[in-house]
Amino acid sequence: MDTVIDRLHMGLNALSTGEKDWNRREDNYRGDQQLPYAPEGVSVEYQELRDQSIANWLRPAMDVPVQRMEVESVTDADGEIDKDAWATMEAAQMQTRGRILFSQMMVHGRGVMSVSKSPSGPRMMIENCRRVHIEGRADDPFTRAWAVKSWTEKRPRTSSLILPADADLGGLEVAVVYDETKCTRFEKKSSGMYGKWEDVGTVDHGLKSVPFVSFGSRLDADAVPHSAIDDLIPMQNAINTIRFNTLLAMQFSAYRQRVVVGYDPILRNDSGDIVYITDENGEPIVGPGGEPVPALRPGGRAGVDRLLVFPGSETKVFDLAESNLKNYVEVYIRFLTDLFTMAQIPPQYALDKMANLSGDAMAGADATLQSLVSDLQAEASGGFNEVLQLMDIAAGRSPQSRRLAWADRAPKSFGQIVDGIVKLISQGFPKRDAWDMLPGATPVKVQAWIDHALEESRSEIDQLTATSSMSALEPAPQE
Repeated sequence: MDTVIDRLHMGLNALSTGEKDWNRREDNYRGDQQLPYAPEGVSVEYQELRDQSIANWLRPAMDVPVQRMEVESVTDADGEIDKDAWATMEAAQMQTRGRILFSQMMVHGRGVMSVSKSPSGPRMMIENCRRVHIEGRADDPFTRAWAVKSWTEKRPRTSSLILPADADLGGLEVAVVYDETKCTRFEKKSSGMYGKWEDVGTVDHGLKSVPFVSFGSRLDADAVPHSAIDDLIPMQNAINTIRFNTLLAMQFSAYRQRVVVGYDPILRNDSGDIVYITDENGEPIVGPGGEPVPALRPGGRAGVDRLLVFPGSETKVFDLAESNLKNYVEVYIRFLTDLFTMAQIPPQYALDKMANLSGDAMAGADATLQSLVSDLQAEASGGFNEVLQLMDIAAGRSPQSRRLAWADRAPKSFGQIVDGIVKLISQGFPKRDAWDMLPGATPVKVQAWIDHALEESRSEIDQLTATSSMSALEPAPQE
């Protein structure tokens, strides 16, 4: 059986081993990507074009599905709205911080949440998956066996020496090992391999389960998550290379170039001997290599009102055609389309694909993205259910099963929505619920719409009543 110290080292080793891949994914997502190949010793201009070639398409590929992830409500096993669970999620600011969790699912393959007891009550929070390792059971990898969380705390300034504000004073490394009943805190004051972990105490966390929940994405049969960005990074590098080649073509061969061959620029006398540059005393000027500097003929100057003339029977002047940049652009768009296809991002997110797309066409193209979002929502729903059950235990309640309702963020034609709402109302569907389906509708707006409708109805009734009263007071026509 593994001891606590064994689990500490196993968990820290797993975090250390995965750090390189974590940094690689995060850097690519942030736009710090591999530069296109360039030989050593290239010019500053060449290097500048290389830096300009980076265009981060991985960020929208990861962000677009996350932007569709919005929890709308929480219901209990009987289908009733669970206000307490919703209040718990609002207290954890999931409406805004949930994006962090979903982004980690996309970029790193898993997000992590934790539950803990505190004097003010149970608390749920989003963790950085970089600092938390969750170990599954050997016979059931989908069940949590233990976990390790690691972080570094800054040390207070204890020296009287005046140091720069950004001076690295080191830090206190902390790691906590969790199992189903207790947690053990370890500290290491000296960083690196020479530090020694010290056991500073064990307490019961009171949750009867490992208090971390993994929100895995694309889990395999061994509960190993898979990042969505890994397959896209090589494609992004290829796109950056295409942009680099395009910039080179634009810089050096986008315009027609005039070429002269067979022309000897060295000035010679009538005997064919080289004429050298001399000083005021008539002595030849010696160059850096110790050789006399030859005089050069002035070359031809290009212009619309000039004729290029070069001496010599072997001199030839001709043009080099410019590069066809359209070919570069077509290849670039093809590669970009492949990246978006692999990421399940529909073509309307590329502005050049937006021409003459109907609402039905956009909805059809959006189907692949919606399938991806549905998968993410299903995976996140299972994680939230476990987190809320841990919150029940922390609050002293029996754990309950819950369902999450997700907001429909898929693009729809306003005309289609209105047409559907009119048909629902004509079949007896409640107006309040039908109006709630309008884009941008909120409970406050829906109530205002109902009040306005009632006011208009009363105004129409009053107007009809007044018209009827006036008709009754008019004298009957004489025969």
